[in-house]
Order: sequence, then C-alpha cells, then structure tokens
Amino acid sequence: MYEIAYPWMFALLPLPLLMWWLYPAYKQKKEALYYPKFEELTEATRLKPQKSATILKRRWFQYLTNFIGWCLIVIALSNPQYIGEPAKKVKEARNLLIAADISMSMETRDWINPEGERMSRWEAVQGVLHDFIQKREGDRIGLMLFGSDVFAMPFTPDLEIINHTINETGIGMAGHKTTIGNAIALSTQVFDADSIDQKVMILLTDGQDSGSEIVPITASQMAADDSIKIYTVGIGTKKSAAYELDDNTLKMIAKNTGGDYFFAGNIEELNKIYDQLNELEPIEFEDESYRPTRLLFYYPILACLALILTTQFISIIVNLIVSLKRRES
Repeated sequence: MYEIAYPWMFALLPLPLLMWWLYPAYKQKKEALYYPKFEELTEATRLKPQKSATILKRRWFQYLTNFIGWCLIVIALSNPQYIGEPAKKVKEARNLLIAADISMSMETRDWINPEGERMSRWEAVQGVLHDFIQKREGDRIGLMLFGSDVFAMPFTPDLEIINHTINETGIGMAGHKTTIGNAIALSTQVFDADSIDQKVMILLTDGQDSGSEIVPITASQMAADDSIKIYTVGIGTKKSAAYELDDNTLKMIAKNTGGDYFFAGNIEELNKIYDQLNELEPIEFEDESYRPTRLLFYYPILACLALILTTQFISIIVNLIVSLKRRES
C-alpha cells in the first residue's frame, strides 16, 4: 500500500498565499533625469509614457505552474512511500548463551600463550571467546558473567556488542565467589524472554560452586525441565596448586541437561572444545519483521524540475515571438 510518512507537511500548501499577503511587492521611489527630446523619442518608438514604472504582471499560466510546482515540493517533503506485504524470511541460526566465570580465581596466571609468556585464565578465555563469537555470524548470542553476582545480556545478533562487553569485563567485577547454581537458575529467565525454542548454554568455569542460593545439580534439573541443554567447560591446570575445579559437578550438570562436559588445560585444548561446539545443529525460524519499503519522493521532485524547465522554455518562446512582432511593426 501507499503511505505518507509526514502528512503534516501538507499544512505548508497555503504558505505562498500567506507570504504574498504578509509581504507585498517591494516599491521604492527614485528621482529620474528628464530627457529634453523625450516626446520625440516616444513618438518614434510609438510607446505611451507613464508617470510611474511599469510593473510586469505574471500570466495566469505562470501562477498555475508555480502553484503546481509548490504542491509537488510539498508532496516530496511528505515522503511518500510504497510499503509491500510483510516478507517472511527463514533464517538458520543458533541461539547460544555463554556463561563465563569472572571470579578472582580466573586471575591465576598458569596458562602459556603461543609466544611462551604466562597469562591469566581470563585473558586466555577472552582471546578464544573472540574467535568463537566471530564464527557465529548469523547466530544470536546471549552473555552471562558470574561471580558472587550474575549479570546477563539478552540474545542479540550484534556480535560486536558481545565482543565489546567481553573486552571491557575485568576479573572480580561480579565478586569473589563462584555462584554456578545461581547462573544456571538465571539462565531459565534469559531463555524465557526469547522466542526461539532451541536453548543451548555454554558454562565456563575454573572453580567449584560457592555461595549459590541453589545447588548447581538442582538448578540443572530445573534447566532440563525447561529444555535447556548445558555444555560445561572446565578450565585449569591439574598440576597447579590453584586447581579447584569440581569436575564431577560439571559432568552431572551436563548429563542432567543432555549436554557434554569438556576439560581444557591450555589454549589449544580450549580452541578444540569450541571447534566441537561449532558442530551444534542450527535451527530455522521465521523473521516477520521485514517489510519492503520503496521511497517515492524523487518522483514529485523530477516532475517539479520538468515543470520548471518546460515553463522556462515556453516563456523564452513567447518572449521571442513578442519581440519579433514588435520589430515587424
């Protein structure tokens, strides 16, 4: 259907009449030099002298064309457009919720980067997560960061926002503890606020639950009842004194929800884990938000330009004919 985006623009139609009424033609008196042979000159030219200057008057078609041109400009300003029927797009995408542990234990520097330098567990996770998220083009990602508290971002296809949030996240921002149970419990609310049926959560931690209001195993059973599949990823260095990972709990969480448990002791293993997670089956969903819109404002603009050019051409022809007739007479 056709639609006018700014119908209030038509209130400008009477503006030329208002300007003509409020601002009449400008007049100014000036002294003139009298020519001694003025009467002989008027007889030779056969022109009738007047006491004042001659005011050129517009012809009726000039008024008409000016009004039509103004109407076309107002129509263009109203932004006419043609809106088609809602188009349903079938897209393939995964709906992933990434829950990352940012408790103080993630500051442990027992991992080695490719250059052989020591780095914290969170720095390693940040780098791998960036690569993993970049491969999610077309997918919808939600982000959850947990420590003593849990912070969650809703699902979005804007992966740059997710990457930016991960970059700006620091260890300890959510507190010192590791509330895995609370994170799983909150995930059900994040998924309930979304319309896609497939619910996949990737839970990454290097410690064991501490301070949760709900036991992680119980929370995982609640998630399973809500059809949430959880893939747990445990990270750490088993030979390190800072190794506090509760493998059994993470395995039980994954088992209860139909997911899998992975362990990563270094960056290479963590990359391999995310490569396996890439094999998750995509889903199809319909997006009805797209409605094709075609802007039509340039049609009245082109018509106005054509009208101006035509009017000028006719004026030139008329003036030329009048001039020729005067010469003949």
